[in-house]
Amino acid sequence: MTNRYVYLAAGGTGGHIFPALAVAETLQTRGYSPHLFTDRRGAKLLGGASSLPATLHVIAAASPFQHGVIKRTLAVTKLAAGAVASLYHLLVRRPALIIGFGGYPSFAPLVAGRLLGIPILLHEQNAFLGRANHMLAKFANALALSWPQTKNLPAMRITEVTGIPVRQAFFDAAQTPYRLSTTASVNLAVLGGSQGASILASLVPDAIAMLEPPMRQRLRVHQQARPEQIDTLQHRYTDLGVIADIQSFYTDMPSLLGQSHLVICRAGASSVAELAAIGRPSLLLPLPSAMDDHQRMNALQMQDAGGGICLDETNLSAAVLATRLMQLLETPKTLSKMAKSARSLASPDAAGLIAAMAENLMAAMPAKSTGATA
Repeated sequence: MTNRYVYLAAGGTGGHIFPALAVAETLQTRGYSPHLFTDRRGAKLLGGASSLPATLHVIAAASPFQHGVIKRTLAVTKLAAGAVASLYHLLVRRPALIIGFGGYPSFAPLVAGRLLGIPILLHEQNAFLGRANHMLAKFANALALSWPQTKNLPAMRITEVTGIPVRQAFFDAAQTPYRLSTTASVNLAVLGGSQGASILASLVPDAIAMLEPPMRQRLRVHQQARPEQIDTLQHRYTDLGVIADIQSFYTDMPSLLGQSHLVICRAGASSVAELAAIGRPSLLLPLPSAMDDHQRMNALQMQDAGGGICLDETNLSAAVLATRLMQLLETPKTLSKMAKSARSLASPDAAGLIAAMAENLMAAMPAKSTGATA
């Protein structure tokens, strides 16, 4: 096979972008030339493109399911513009394969690829097949799944459970043994991101305030918060006698999770995969507004494995969270067992498995379908 171009298309959030980059890195080591389609959000998330394992192409994209005729019309216009840009890039290089990682920025490139007869592989990060991937599944030659019980799957010829590609740094951090006693300090990580930090900024300190002073004094809180929340949160924890480090963004997430004894966070697919890779127990609060309730599905996968507890935000109070914290912190053996169980969901070979699926699809295509080298 002479054509070594492979295009990847991913939505503009970390849950789509980071798995795509992990696969791009693997493909690059196998001698392929990866190119990545994403939107402006994705480009901003990635920052400088010089060190990426793929050539970056920014295209217009938006969800067509927005409320209001004007917003929907603008979204369709952006998708059309993204399709034209994608078609141009694909005509120039005629890649051997396109891999879609979900999100609406992946829609236009994959439709364009289908029009050109380029084979398509989809990867679904969540335990519920997303809308973009569900629409694109009819065009795909195969679908790589992150979870063995993924819901909303269409009938397809080829599916394989590969897991979610996670950076090697998380697996490296997992080499640090999980240790906790009833008297030792407890590192509590509270990670909400832009969509989840607001409720956690009030819920978590209110719950900690209900703990007995000796237990509060054992806590070392590392909490992600919006910039405007940082000072208020810091003062609150100081008043509670709790040592806290509040930041809007943690640059070294593998190190932070590796030092944590318990994590409170949302249930995005990448977050759950990182917890599994590093083997840390968690209290998971699925984002209620997440499309198709996919975060709850992700959290239930971790809960069923025994590595986390899925909490319903609509019925969650500070008192309920405080009770959960007391139950777990008073039984280190339970937390240690959860940490071990979380590791059972880890997929260290995910990127390699997806790359292998890609190579199998490319090898099965007639030579004329893989396009010409450029």
